[in-house]
Amino acid sequence: MNKIFRYELRRLLWNRLFFGILLVSLGYGWLTLTGSVVRGVAHTAPFSPWSFGYYLSQALPLICLGELFFLAFFFSKEERLLRPLTQATPIRQRRYAALRCGAVLTATLVLCLCVAVLAVGFYVSLFGWVDYGELILPALLTLIPPIVFCLGAGMMLSRFNHTLIYALMAAVILLTVLPLPPAINFSSSSFFSQFPLTVEKLDPAFHVPGWLAVSKIALAFLGSTFTISSINMQDYKLDKSK
Repeated sequence: MNKIFRYELRRLLWNRLFFGILLVSLGYGWLTLTGSVVRGVAHTAPFSPWSFGYYLSQALPLICLGELFFLAFFFSKEERLLRPLTQATPIRQRRYAALRCGAVLTATLVLCLCVAVLAVGFYVSLFGWVDYGELILPALLTLIPPIVFCLGAGMMLSRFNHTLIYALMAAVILLTVLPLPPAINFSSSSFFSQFPLTVEKLDPAFHVPGWLAVSKIALAFLGSTFTISSINMQDYKLDKSK
């Protein structure tokens, strides 16, 4: 099983799709860092958890689109040609789906790590200091729930028609550009850019209000439920076509 996982992960990481998404994410991340973040977000320091969270929230839609492209890669026409080979293996199809799911999630986390490292390198080179511990919570809050949700929703939709993954990509873009309230904002950008202004203190310490924590936990739970349900369904097909 470990060999299958490494093989599927290598197929994602060592192809033009991954490097293209990585370059676009890093390029947009650099523009965000040198644009709005370097001035500080919501009157906070550029290297504060608030500004770092805002930076990640701006890169999040590209990361989620990359994750959905990884899923679409496993459901492409070329992959359907390999179906007889995968069905001939002794491993159960549900377990094979779980391994592919893990490969997509790992590749997405590698993408997240590269984007985060870019910001840390920017902070160190420009300011000569960064408190890494303070950046962990905003990173987890911003990245993990949407990534888990997109993974589960993408897998669930692919059971019906693999082209629905592209509809989900459009939904991610739509949810990002719409001026939604912070409690239901997909990328959490409005939270990082507006909530510090409501605190009667300059550059307040980072904290997560209860309503946001509940919202993110619900999003992650929903995505996890979709993922587990999709894998456990006995009629689940890795490359189901119309």
